Parts: sequence; structure tokens; C-alpha cells
Amino acid sequence: MTDSTYIGKYGQLKVLSRDFLSNDFIEQLSLKNSSEIFNSLSSTSYKAEIDSLSGLYKLPDLFEVVINAHAMRMMRYALSAVPPSAKDFIVAYLSKFDIENIKLVLSSKMLGYDVEHTENFLMVQRNIPAGIISGIIKSDEYKDMVSQKDLDSVVKSLTRYGYGVILLKYLEDAKKSGNLSNMIFALDVYYYDKLFEAYRFHDAQEGNVREFLQDTIDIKNIMSVIKAAAFSYKIGKEEIIPNGKITESVLVDLSTKSLDAIKERIPFKIDYAIDAYKKEPHISYIDVALKRELYKKYLGVFRRSSFSVGFILEFMIRSEIERDELRNVWLNTYYGVRKEITEGMKVLKHISG
Repeated sequence: MTDSTYIGKYGQLKVLSRDFLSNDFIEQLSLKNSSEIFNSLSSTSYKAEIDSLSGLYKLPDLFEVVINAHAMRMMRYALSAVPPSAKDFIVAYLSKFDIENIKLVLSSKMLGYDVEHTENFLMVQRNIPAGIISGIIKSDEYKDMVSQKDLDSVVKSLTRYGYGVILLKYLEDAKKSGNLSNMIFALDVYYYDKLFEAYRFHDAQEGNVREFLQDTIDIKNIMSVIKAAAFSYKIGKEEIIPNGKITESVLVDLSTKSLDAIKERIPFKIDYAIDAYKKEPHISYIDVALKRELYKKYLGVFRRSSFSVGFILEFMIRSEIERDELRNVWLNTYYGVRKEITEGMKVLKHISG
């Protein structure tokens, strides 16, 4: 039965989806220089961010801030279009940006980056509460977190949230080893636990959304397996994120196999990415290929499920993809990352239509 509360909301997002950039437009951007890219984006819905942020930031950080701010604006639109029955689930999904920001801050402290460098790359708009998106951490609290002098201080500042309690368990180990992997993994487990909990309480449980979440977890676990195989170590069951489709025992076993053996046993067709990785060991080839297969499988389904939480998910994911595609263009144009690499990181052209 259709939830009538979605009908008006669907219309709002349908109109807003016209602001998404086409793949052809993004491909044309890749042929331009940095100033031409900004001129072209100024003729689109990105004009609002470019106009408001150009006086506050300089290149190259300006570009990152603009695309992050625009993505956040689209996320706020999506959140405003959520019926009450689905709000907790969508807020839980969007807390991924809290996780993304926390990982960035932790990494910056470990690497000794300065405050300004870190703040410019956060997925939080200046003077706009991040709580509008994630429901937890606000932008001024992020700034306070970024200004902390070391890892201990950052973790301590997060103890008022669930994240800090999780991170405290791994703080001493991270300081001794100089390795944040246990902290990063713990944040991922925490995020997916909360997301599945919110999904279970969502009134109109949708099978394709649940499968999407499970496949998303499988991709995270497959990446752990592939890294283990590539660097010749075995993962344990405690290093597997729960709630995916692929069992812990299968994943642990796969971590001892070759990349060719792994690609034959996972439910995603990424042979081309494995081949590319063998020639040039950029793990992003495989990560992007897995996400590409995930989006090919679900985004069309979500787009056609008009009156459900699926179409809201599709809108948000499409916003994320656009941010990543524009970042990819910038990597090639401004930083000179080779075309062969950025081409292998494209998603939109493979899922459009």
C-alpha cells in the first residue's frame, strides 16, 4: 500500500532532481581549465555556493568547499522531504557524514595537518549546524574538535556523543602504533549498527532497501578482504562488519585467496578493476568498481519506487555521486592526476539512464 505522506514529497524531489548535472556536462568540464570549470558551474545550481564562498576561500580549497556545501544543501532538501515515519532512518543514513568528518579529523591529527587545512575539507557548511543533516554534531563543535592539539583531545571532545565512547577503546593502541585502522573500523561498525536499528523501526520496511544496506556492508567487507589478499595477511571474524549477506567464514577464507579467486566468488562483476589494479596498484579502482556495481543494481529500482524511502535514498546517493565525479574532474585538471586513473574512478556514465 502506498504511503500517502510520500506523494507531495516525491513531487518536491522530482523537481529538485533537475538540478543534477548530466554526465555529458561533467565530461565537458573535464576538458576545461580550472577557471573555465568555475565559470561553467556558475551557470548551474552551484552558483549559490560559488557566490557565497568565493570571498572566504581560495583555490584549490575553494573547489572542495563548494562541492561539499552543494552536496550538503541537496541533503537538506532530501531530509526536508522525508515523511515522519522514515525520518529516523534517513537521519541515521546521513550520519555517514559525521563519520566521514570524524575520520578526517582523526587522520589530520595523526598526520599533523593544520586547523585550516582540515576544516576546509569537512562536510559541514560554514555557520550551518551539521545537526540539520546528521542530528548530532554541529559545525561550531567540529571547529572546536579540529582545533584540539592531539588525538587524545579529539577523542575526549567526542565523548559527549556515542562516537567518543567507541573510540576510547582504541585510543592507546592508535597512539602506540600510529595506526588508526581499529578506530576507523569501529566507527564503521557503529554506523551500520545504528543504521540497521533505524531501518528495523522504519514503519514501511522495504525489501530492496534492506538488500541495498546488506550489499553496502558486503562491499566494505570485500574491500577489507581484498586489502588483506593484496598485502598478504589474514583477517579475523572480529574484523568483519555484521549484517551483510556474505558470511564471516566465507570472508575470512577469501582473505587468504588470490585476487583472481576472490573476484570469482563475490557477487559483483569487477574483473576489469582487478585487472587494472594488477597493472597499477591503486586500490581506488576496486573500491569505485564495487560502488558502481551497487549503484547499477539499485538506483534505477529506487528511482522507480516513487512513493517510498527508496526514492529519497536515490536522490541522496545521486548527490554523493555528483560530488565525487566533480572531485574526480578536479583531480585531473588541477592536480594533474593521470586521465587513466580518473577514468577508472568514474561512476555516473555507467549508471545513467
